[in-house]
Amino acid sequence: MRLKLCAESLVLSAICLTDMLLTLYFVMAGLAVEQNPIMAACIEHSPLTFVIVKILSFLPFVIGVEIYRRRSPYFARVVCRAAIGVYVVMFVVLTAAVNLPL
Repeated sequence: MRLKLCAESLVLSAICLTDMLLTLYFVMAGLAVEQNPIMAACIEHSPLTFVIVKILSFLPFVIGVEIYRRRSPYFARVVCRAAIGVYVVMFVVLTAAVNLPL
Protein backbone atom coordinates (compact mmCIF):
# COMPACT_ATOMS: atom_id res chain seq x y z
CA MET A 1 0.00 0.00 0.00
CA ARG A 2 1.36 3.38 -1.03
CA LEU A 3 0.95 6.23 1.43
CA LYS A 4 -0.06 9.42 -0.35
CA LEU A 5 -0.43 12.52 1.80
CA CYS A 6 -2.28 15.61 0.61
CA ALA A 7 -0.21 18.72 -0.04
CA GLU A 8 -1.67 20.49 2.99
CA SER A 9 -0.58 17.70 5.33
CA LEU A 10 2.91 17.84 3.87
CA VAL A 11 3.05 21.64 4.21
CA LEU A 12 1.82 21.57 7.80
CA SER A 13 4.31 18.83 8.68
CA ALA A 14 7.14 20.76 7.02
CA ILE A 15 6.23 23.95 8.91
CA CYS A 16 6.06 22.10 12.25
CA LEU A 17 9.34 20.29 11.64
CA THR A 18 11.06 23.51 10.55
CA ASP A 19 9.76 25.26 13.65
CA MET A 20 11.02 22.38 15.77
CA LEU A 21 14.51 22.40 14.25
CA LEU A 22 14.87 26.19 14.34
CA THR A 23 13.63 26.36 17.92
CA LEU A 24 16.00 23.62 18.99
CA TYR A 25 18.94 25.29 17.23
CA PHE A 26 18.29 28.81 18.57
CA VAL A 27 17.53 27.67 22.12
CA MET A 28 20.54 25.35 22.28
CA ALA A 29 22.74 28.17 20.90
CA GLY A 30 21.43 30.52 23.59
CA LEU A 31 19.91 32.87 21.02
CA ALA A 32 16.26 32.33 21.99
CA VAL A 33 14.08 31.09 24.80
CA GLU A 34 11.24 28.60 24.41
CA GLN A 35 8.16 30.41 25.70
CA ASN A 36 5.88 27.38 25.93
CA PRO A 37 6.53 26.09 29.47
CA ILE A 38 5.84 22.48 28.51
CA MET A 39 8.21 22.58 25.56
CA ALA A 40 10.78 24.51 27.61
CA ALA A 41 10.74 21.69 30.17
CA CYS A 42 11.17 19.19 27.35
CA ILE A 43 14.24 21.01 26.00
CA GLU A 44 15.69 21.23 29.51
CA HIS A 45 15.17 17.49 29.91
CA SER A 46 16.83 16.67 26.58
CA PRO A 47 16.72 17.65 22.92
CA LEU A 48 15.34 14.19 22.09
CA THR A 49 12.45 14.67 24.52
CA PHE A 50 11.70 18.00 22.86
CA VAL A 51 11.71 16.40 19.39
CA ILE A 52 9.45 13.52 20.44
CA VAL A 53 6.92 15.77 22.19
CA LYS A 54 6.91 18.28 19.31
CA ILE A 55 6.24 15.55 16.76
CA LEU A 56 3.51 14.08 18.97
CA SER A 57 1.92 17.53 19.16
CA PHE A 58 1.08 17.68 15.45
CA LEU A 59 1.23 14.12 14.14
CA PRO A 60 -2.21 13.07 15.49
CA PHE A 61 -3.79 16.04 13.70
CA VAL A 62 -2.10 15.15 10.40
CA ILE A 63 -3.13 11.51 10.75
CA GLY A 64 -6.70 12.55 11.57
CA VAL A 65 -6.86 14.85 8.55
CA GLU A 66 -5.55 12.08 6.30
CA ILE A 67 -8.08 9.57 7.65
CA TYR A 68 -10.95 12.04 7.33
CA ARG A 69 -9.78 13.09 3.85
CA ARG A 70 -11.03 9.74 2.50
CA ARG A 71 -14.58 10.79 3.49
CA SER A 72 -14.49 14.48 2.75
CA PRO A 73 -11.43 15.68 0.85
CA TYR A 74 -12.64 19.28 0.57
CA PHE A 75 -13.37 19.66 4.29
CA ALA A 76 -10.07 18.01 5.26
CA ARG A 77 -8.16 20.42 3.01
CA VAL A 78 -9.99 23.43 4.46
CA VAL A 79 -9.33 22.34 8.05
CA CYS A 80 -5.67 21.66 7.32
CA ARG A 81 -5.27 25.02 5.54
CA ALA A 82 -6.85 26.74 8.53
CA ALA A 83 -4.40 24.97 10.84
CA ILE A 84 -1.51 26.09 8.63
CA GLY A 85 -2.74 29.69 8.77
CA VAL A 86 -3.22 29.67 12.53
CA TYR A 87 0.19 28.05 13.11
CA VAL A 88 2.03 30.55 10.90
CA VAL A 89 0.23 33.58 12.38
CA MET A 90 0.84 32.38 15.94
CA PHE A 91 4.49 31.67 15.16
CA VAL A 92 5.08 35.11 13.66
CA VAL A 93 3.15 37.04 16.32
CA LEU A 94 4.59 35.17 19.29
CA THR A 95 8.13 35.22 17.92
CA ALA A 96 7.91 38.94 17.30
CA ALA A 97 6.33 39.62 20.71
CA VAL A 98 9.04 37.71 22.55
CA ASN A 99 12.12 38.65 20.54
CA LEU A 100 11.60 42.16 19.19
CA PRO A 101 12.25 45.15 21.43
CA LEU A 102 9.29 47.46 22.01
